[in-house]
Amino acid sequence: MAMVSGNAFRSSVLLTLMVLSGCGAVLPMSPADTATDGVNSGASEEHLNTVRGDGKAYLPKQAYSAQGQKIPYVPSPNPYTREAAPVAAEARAAFLDAQALMASGDFRMARKGFWAMTKAYPGLSGPWVKLAALAERREKPEKAREYYQKALAVNPSNVNAYLEQAVFERRQGEFARARAAYLAALEQWKDFPEAHLNLAILYDLYMNQPEQAQPHYEAYHFLRGEDDVRVADWLIEIRRRTGIETSFIDNPPSVPELPDAPAGQTAQSEGPQASSDSSKEQG
Repeated sequence: MAMVSGNAFRSSVLLTLMVLSGCGAVLPMSPADTATDGVNSGASEEHLNTVRGDGKAYLPKQAYSAQGQKIPYVPSPNPYTREAAPVAAEARAAFLDAQALMASGDFRMARKGFWAMTKAYPGLSGPWVKLAALAERREKPEKAREYYQKALAVNPSNVNAYLEQAVFERRQGEFARARAAYLAALEQWKDFPEAHLNLAILYDLYMNQPEQAQPHYEAYHFLRGEDDVRVADWLIEIRRRTGIETSFIDNPPSVPELPDAPAGQTAQSEGPQASSDSSKEQG
């Protein structure tokens, strides 16, 4: 596979980061959300501060049978979509209307629309995520953090909200906060491909920790079926830099060595050859 240059690699990764930062609408709610009366704006921040480790605990692992054959990996389901309850048609229409206003640049009316949704549909986390994005646009990072916390207090399973929050913190230069948000997303869903990829990009390009990035590039590649040539090139490039060739995901069992033949059998097998050699010498 072709090696990519450092500059091309960096440009390609940054482009991917920008694409992944534009996550789709985060509207579904879990059944538990329907009983939400209010939110605790400090709960999510408190939780992020307790997240530890580098994320290796959330890596997928390729398993093998007793015969050494690969066992197909079955990713865990996305808790956000698995637990999603039907959203009222009126709520969906209101969200799409506000989102269209936001896309057209009418941020004031979009903000009013999302605020109205937080009152009319308190069980939905999506409007809070959009309000956070609008607060960032207005250069009010503390308000943005508050709204992300509210979104995640309403629905802790909203893994897309963690991803949006992490990208926001990365743009603010708060790399430790961004890392904590990615890890919190993986705590909710360890097989979240985009969380692995974005965490790898954060480690690699922003925190200068390629050794920490490599396992998460590999996890993304593994979870996406290893058909992403672009990420395959990134793995080649980062392995060259780290010098780590051993897989963090796929470690096949060692092939058992064949036992040595008993001494008597060895002598018998060598006998005819020795006799033949001897006759040749005599002739």
